[in-house]
Amino acid sequence: MSDNVINIPRESTMKALMEMQKMAVAGGANPGAADLCYKYMVAQCTSKEQVDNLFIEWWKSQYDASKFTKVEMLERWFGRVLEDDRVHGVSFPLFATSSTAIGELTDDSVGLKCVPSTAKTQGQDDFAHLPQFWCLEVSAEKKTDGSHEIFYVEHIDDIKDVRSGEHLCWVLQKNTYTKEWDEDGYRYLKMKCHQSTGYELWPEGRDRTGRVYAYAARPKYYAGIGASGKITCGTGLAPVNWTSHTAGVTKWRDRGTQYSGASGKTIKFLDRMMRLKYARKGNSGTIEGCSSYNYQYTAAYSEEGVERVLLTPEQAANLFVGSSVQIGIQSGTDRNTASNYSVCRNKLITAIKDVEIGGTTYSAVYVDNGGTTFDTTAGSTYLSTDPYWSGWNDDVLGTDGSKYNYTNGKEPGMLQKIEFMNGSYLIISDELWQWSTDENGDYNFDCFVCEDQSKVSGTAITEDYKKLTALTMVIPKGTTGKWTYIEDTAISDVEWPLGIDASGSGVGCKAGFYCYPAASGVRAGWCWGALRDGGVAGLACRPSDNSVGGAYWCGSVGSPGLAG
Repeated sequence: MSDNVINIPRESTMKALMEMQKMAVAGGANPGAADLCYKYMVAQCTSKEQVDNLFIEWWKSQYDASKFTKVEMLERWFGRVLEDDRVHGVSFPLFATSSTAIGELTDDSVGLKCVPSTAKTQGQDDFAHLPQFWCLEVSAEKKTDGSHEIFYVEHIDDIKDVRSGEHLCWVLQKNTYTKEWDEDGYRYLKMKCHQSTGYELWPEGRDRTGRVYAYAARPKYYAGIGASGKITCGTGLAPVNWTSHTAGVTKWRDRGTQYSGASGKTIKFLDRMMRLKYARKGNSGTIEGCSSYNYQYTAAYSEEGVERVLLTPEQAANLFVGSSVQIGIQSGTDRNTASNYSVCRNKLITAIKDVEIGGTTYSAVYVDNGGTTFDTTAGSTYLSTDPYWSGWNDDVLGTDGSKYNYTNGKEPGMLQKIEFMNGSYLIISDELWQWSTDENGDYNFDCFVCEDQSKVSGTAITEDYKKLTALTMVIPKGTTGKWTYIEDTAISDVEWPLGIDASGSGVGCKAGFYCYPAASGVRAGWCWGALRDGGVAGLACRPSDNSVGGAYWCGSVGSPGLAG
């Protein structure tokens, strides 16, 4: 037992813990006593590293595969060990009260501070070690009966196995109780470990059979195609873009009938974490995500039989090694145009090196095209940035941040270990949106949710969907398509605009809603924004014009978690 983990001043408490510790290391003979022991020790921790070390110690002393499944072990850890009486809260003025996106931490969160991390610098996260915020990566699979199995566990198994995509990489966090309400012009949000009137558990902590777990499970990455050829959630995988809602559901069903793709509930969770940790109504400017990495250049010099494009040094300075590009013959600037990706697409930049040719210095942007070479023509060969592959932030020294710079808008963000905004919209599967007109001729925009991923439709709103009537947006007749800015989001398990007349991207939720009214029509759930969207991109961002069959470079399929 590490001395720096235990700091309990009362001698009687120390003796009791020592006795419980003896039981804890005795092969799990008394699990209840062991869990209580570690609960008290976790309460003394002041860093996530200390809690991580206790988790390792607890697991090694308690895990017996003949007695416990890994699911049961994690139920014990999140349900019995990670326990406290704190209340974490935040308040914000509603837009009608103030247009600011800045809130105020309340209750036991007062005085706590968060500064995101990079791969070189660890920020400050006063929440990361606390029972309600401590999080853990696992490798898991949902079963056809609605239950799930956990195969690999962070800190216990090799992290390469956890993130490999052999199974789905999830992030677990305690299944806490939350309450959200409006009062006197303000929005209040509180979270705690125990039930109280008006508080509800996270829906991501319940499987489709209705069983509630001590933890909630959410996907760590966008979806990718794994080594088996099937869609999965793991690191180092190209995004599944150019794929519609319909095709995405089909790809997940090919993995198993229990899957359909990402849930909109994950988006709401990230929004709430941003609020509870940073007292910000939107992520923009705090952990920006990839919203401004829109670079397109023609080759500056012609070559034959290469896997690189020569640019000017000034152009290449805008690109990151490890980011993704497409290459083709320029035909306008639309990445959807076949000519613009006729050489390759979604290929990683492996290196950027200066070369001198005829007395002129160029920057060679090397790509991994699998050994297949191509010719380039100055002024014609066209290189465009593409959405990032998964795992860009795997080396970040914390649970929140971005590899190099979390505010520059050039790279994906990470919050509570979950990677988001990779430069393409996340296509969620369990929501379908619908335009209609009412008796006054006004446009109505509605959200329909399917709580069972095995019943999600790839094409239409069926009887398995529930209409969230309280979320209906009413848009005046005569309104034409345009980007608007979101004032507030609704109190709901899903992220949904509440007021879309904010004056710009720096206020309210700091994200946009593309209002494109139609007399009728089902729309796919596209969220977050793309690498070219700038101020409209953000956790709350969503357009209303994408059909269920629409497939473009800027929309990528997401991954499922536990819910449904």
